[in-house]
Amino acid sequence: MNKKTLALTAVAFFAALAPAFAGEVFVPLASNATVGGVLHRTTVRVSNPSTADLPFDVTFIPAETDGSALPPTQSSITVRAGSTLVLGNVAPSGASGFVQVSGAAQLVVAARVQALSASGALLASTSLPAVSQDNAVAAGATVELVGLSRTADGLRTDFALVNLSRDTAHCTLKAFRSDGSGLASAISLSLKPLSQRLFSEALQTLGALAISDVRFEVSCDKQFFPFARVYRPSGPDFDFIAPSPSLATDLVPGGPKGSDGSVLFDVAGTFLRATDSNSFISYDLPATAGAAYRRATIEYDMTIGQFSQVLLFTGVHSFRRPSTDRNQRVLYYGIQITNKNAKTTLDLGVKDVVVKTIGPWKAGHGYHVKIVYDLDQKQVTLETYEGGVLTYTIAGDALHADLSANANPLEVDFGQTGIGDGAYGPPIGWSFANLHVELVPK
Repeated sequence: MNKKTLALTAVAFFAALAPAFAGEVFVPLASNATVGGVLHRTTVRVSNPSTADLPFDVTFIPAETDGSALPPTQSSITVRAGSTLVLGNVAPSGASGFVQVSGAAQLVVAARVQALSASGALLASTSLPAVSQDNAVAAGATVELVGLSRTADGLRTDFALVNLSRDTAHCTLKAFRSDGSGLASAISLSLKPLSQRLFSEALQTLGALAISDVRFEVSCDKQFFPFARVYRPSGPDFDFIAPSPSLATDLVPGGPKGSDGSVLFDVAGTFLRATDSNSFISYDLPATAGAAYRRATIEYDMTIGQFSQVLLFTGVHSFRRPSTDRNQRVLYYGIQITNKNAKTTLDLGVKDVVVKTIGPWKAGHGYHVKIVYDLDQKQVTLETYEGGVLTYTIAGDALHADLSANANPLEVDFGQTGIGDGAYGPPIGWSFANLHVELVPK
């Protein structure tokens, strides 16, 4: 029995196979509109690196429109094996919004916005991100857009916010000058399901006629993506500004030690988007062999796709010390969720010792999850946060007093590789991001 089948409880789990995955990405800016005599046009490229012809759909979603039930504007477009198809007009003439591209998982999407003169000459061309689970902002997270400007000689900033949820999103926008002072009071926004809100001349709207290096701070209670375009209406200047990365995590897993000797481990961005062929990931923590730790704190962002309609439980996450010797294995805790009623099972690593309560879990929602295994308090506690607000707590006894690595590492696992006992399955369609672990020594 390998370590993957031991990831979540002392009972082995094996993966459920899901149907072939069909995915979607969003191009946040779909424009075919003229501003100041310059046409801003978005082109989308769909590439098929596979050996079979594959279809995809395109749906243009106008700004301020509920896109959750719109039919495709172009359906069953076929891109031949190994080729790239260019869509030159993804938005109707005079319109602006965003575009959903949905199809087979093998397809790859890229986009550009072009600025064209009245004669059709290319003035500027800028790459746009295709927004997927890998770069969408999780519900409850806060991100920054940096470098927004408005100048007396014509440079302008438009700001847009995309709700990437099929529920109404509630968001907060704050604006700051380069010296850190507030440009305006915090603004509360409500966005329709799967919609975009566009604010033309955003800085002028906030009362700033000439200003540079403004920072916008944005958060939403649903998955979202904010962006800005800084441009000169009658000229070639055009820049697309996406959320700026922070220094909160390490790009290369395994960060430095804290000032108190704590072991820190970080994985930035999405580290698992569970599919039928990739539903498990495990990390060895850089703990010093033989060193005793008194507290482990594990945090990550989790976005739930759909709950299985067939299996009873979804295997989510565990913290353990594996071993080929069954008597040496330690499961510090494991987490499963009941698909039917969203009940949390906190497995405490001793046979038949679990804690169960109804959790906050909903399909399509994102959560910041924090688990603390505390030997001083002799307790393991799981908390969830939505929009920075504590929404749920479940706790049980910490039953394993030896929190240390030996010949085997301390390990954190996410997802699982198969169906266990005919009832436990992997979190297909769920995503996990922004892992942070801290081990505090005794």
